[in-house]
Amino acid sequence: MGRPKRLYPLGKYRLRIRGSIDSSKAYLVELEYTWNRQIVRKGMNIFVKVGDWNEKLNKGRGGVKNSYGPEANRINALLLGRVDKIDGLLAEYSQRNPNQITAQLINDFLSDKPLIRQDKGKDFIEFATERLDSDYSRNRIGRSRYMNGKSGLNIFQTFLRATKKGTYKTDSIYVGEVSVELIDEYISWRRDVKLNCDATINHSLTPILKACAYAAELRLIEPSINARLQDMRIAPKIALSIDESEFDGKSLSQEEFGKLVEFYSCDKETRRKEFIEMFLFAFHACGLRVVDVMTLQWGHIDFEKKELRKVMVKTNKRHVIPLSEPAIDILKKWKEKRPDAKYVFDLVKDELDIDNDESLYRARNSATKCINQSLNVVGEKLGLKFSLTMHVARHTFAVLALNNGLSMTVVSRLLGHASTDITEKVYAKFLPETLSVEMARINSELEKYRLF
Repeated sequence: MGRPKRLYPLGKYRLRIRGSIDSSKAYLVELEYTWNRQIVRKGMNIFVKVGDWNEKLNKGRGGVKNSYGPEANRINALLLGRVDKIDGLLAEYSQRNPNQITAQLINDFLSDKPLIRQDKGKDFIEFATERLDSDYSRNRIGRSRYMNGKSGLNIFQTFLRATKKGTYKTDSIYVGEVSVELIDEYISWRRDVKLNCDATINHSLTPILKACAYAAELRLIEPSINARLQDMRIAPKIALSIDESEFDGKSLSQEEFGKLVEFYSCDKETRRKEFIEMFLFAFHACGLRVVDVMTLQWGHIDFEKKELRKVMVKTNKRHVIPLSEPAIDILKKWKEKRPDAKYVFDLVKDELDIDNDESLYRARNSATKCINQSLNVVGEKLGLKFSLTMHVARHTFAVLALNNGLSMTVVSRLLGHASTDITEKVYAKFLPETLSVEMARINSELEKYRLF
C-alpha cells in the first residue's frame, strides 16, 4: 500500500550550479519546492562553496557546515526559519482551501506577496445571515420570510457537511467558493435526499442568491458568476417568460387604448412620448418582449417584406414577426432620428455586447425600470386600475388577437411561445369567448341536426 499524497509540499535548499562544479566558487543557495511535477525556486542571497554545503543538514533541508566559518550557525538558523515559515503558510492554506495549492501560489509565498482572496476570506453562511438580518431589521422582509431564510441557510450548511463540500470547515465555505456547480448539486440533494418539491427548493435558494447578488455588488465574487447563479432557480415545467406565469388581467381595453393614443397626441414631454411609442411598437409587433424591443437592431428589419427577423433573447430561437403598418410608421420615425445607430431605440448603447450575460442583465434592468417608471405615470393619468408597464403591451396584443378570432396556435406563434401549452395556460380565461366565435362558424351546419 503506497503512502498517501501529501496535501502540501515541503521545501528544501540546494545550490544553484550550472555546468561543471568549481570548488573555489561560491554558489547561490535556493529554496526549492516541487509540486505536481513543477519546480519553484527562490534565491536566498546567500552564497556557499560546495565543500561547505551539506544537503542532509537541518533534517534533510540542507545547510552549511562548520567549515563555512563563525556565521554557520546564524546562516543555518536563518535558512531553517525561512523554510519553516513557508511550509507553515502552505499547511495553513491547504487546511482552509483543500486541493487548491498551485505552483503560482507557492511562488507568491516565496516572493512574500500578500495572499488576498477576492472575497476577503468571508464565510458565506455568516455573510448571507448578516444580509438577512439587515433586511429584517430594516423591515424589508417580514418575520416569516426571515425565519424561512435562516432555516434555508441551516439546511445549506447541512448539505455542505453531508456531501463534504465544506472547505476550510466541514460545513463552511468562503463567499468566493459559491459556484453554479455547487448550487446545482445542492438542488439535486434537496430533490433526491430531502425529497423537496421545486417550489420549496426555490424558496430555499432565495437567501443564497440574494447574498450572491450583494457579494457581486461588493466585488467579492465575479459579476459574470453571479449572473449565472441568479438563473439557478428551477423553472416551471412549462417554461413561461419572465412575468407570464399567469394572466394578471393587465391588458388595455379598446377604450383605454384609445385614451392612451389621445394622451400621446397631447403630451408635451418628449421622452415620455418616446416611451409610449416603444409601448405601441411592442403591441403592433405582435407583443414583442421588452428585452427584444431593447435589443432590436436595424439589421433585424426588412422594410420591403414588412418583417422583423430576430433571435429572441428569452428563447434563443429565431423568430419572424409580420409588421403592421402602424409598426412600420413607428420604425420610420425612429429611422429619421437615428439613421446611423445600431439599435432601433435609444435604450442601450451601440457598444452593448448582447452575448455578455452580465452586460445584458444590467442593461435590461436599467431600461425596463426607466420605461416602466414613465409608463406608470401615464397609467395614473389615464385612471387605469393597474400599473402600466411594457409587458401590458404583450398581454393587450394577445387578448385582442384571441378575441378577434385568431386561433390559439397562431397567437402562440406570433408571441414566440415555445408551445401552445404556454399560451393556453396564460390566456385560458379567454378561451370560452374565442371558442364561442369558432362555434358560431358551424352553427348553420349544427341546425341540420336539431331534434325539435
